[in-house]
Amino acid sequence: MSNALDMLYGNESLKAYLKDKISSRTLPHALIFEGPEGSGKTTAAFALAAELNPDYSDKILRHLSADLMVLQTENDKKSIGVSAVREIKRNAFIKPQELQNRIFILKTAHLLTAEAQNALLKILEEPPSGVYFFLLTENSSLLLPTVVSRAPLVKMSLFSDEETADIVLRLSEKASALRKTSPDDFEQAIRFSAGSIGKALALIESPDSENTKIRSDVLSFLEILRDGKNDKILLFFLHSAYKREQLESFIMNLKAAIRDMLKAKYGSYMRPVFFGDEETAAGFSSEFAKKTLLNISFAAEKASDTIQYNMNIESFTVAVADLFYRAVRQNSGN
Repeated sequence: MSNALDMLYGNESLKAYLKDKISSRTLPHALIFEGPEGSGKTTAAFALAAELNPDYSDKILRHLSADLMVLQTENDKKSIGVSAVREIKRNAFIKPQELQNRIFILKTAHLLTAEAQNALLKILEEPPSGVYFFLLTENSSLLLPTVVSRAPLVKMSLFSDEETADIVLRLSEKASALRKTSPDDFEQAIRFSAGSIGKALALIESPDSENTKIRSDVLSFLEILRDGKNDKILLFFLHSAYKREQLESFIMNLKAAIRDMLKAKYGSYMRPVFFGDEETAAGFSSEFAKKTLLNISFAAEKASDTIQYNMNIESFTVAVADLFYRAVRQNSGN
């Protein structure tokens, strides 16, 4: 048997489960891999495909097999339509050229439209022999319940700060260099990744200028929220001209800042993730009532969920601006 699954960091219980299902020939023909960006979903899916076809594991892991089809959004499209699913269904009935199986990996499966998900139901329930479907998503609740009912859900494990640091140091020369030249920045990237290897690597290896701008924008936005004026909240998002990935990073940074402020407000000791120290977090926290911070935290979580849906940036801007305006209007004192 191939040892491809061993290339997946951590996730020992998941790897044991998948290996047992393969050896006992009871692996479901459809699986949903759930976990945040950078948690290893794609690695797990390709490794599982390699385990199913050990003679071609190297070719699969290099994404070179014609019998493995990857479906994802293209050209900045915000959803995956029914035509893509129809193509999958046609290909599912074609005999494999070299592998023992035909394997379909659906990245960002939650971006399948409702029509596309409904079109997928029948083949998920009664797939041709030797065909496997691996659906990858950050949030399985964004899939139709009927889809989830036809595919077991497996969740990716997140890592402790120590494990994350150890892994990124082995994977990235920039990580090693950053730890030497700026250990505080390295530790902040590790804490901010929240156990996701992919996020940690992105924070360490992405251009400093973009990360700095987004973090600066978060501080500016907190000042706008403090003032509580709806027009300024809306104008902030309109003027930022963020692309979807930048919006996701902005919301992620904002959530981290609010968590730090809430910990400071409630006197809970935990090392800050966004702010450099507890005093700075406490200073920003002091400008907000407890209830307001809780409301903003809830709005940030809703914003994070909202951006996962099939929504264009303009619609997102209006919806999220309204969320935060409602949050700061509900201030009822400290």
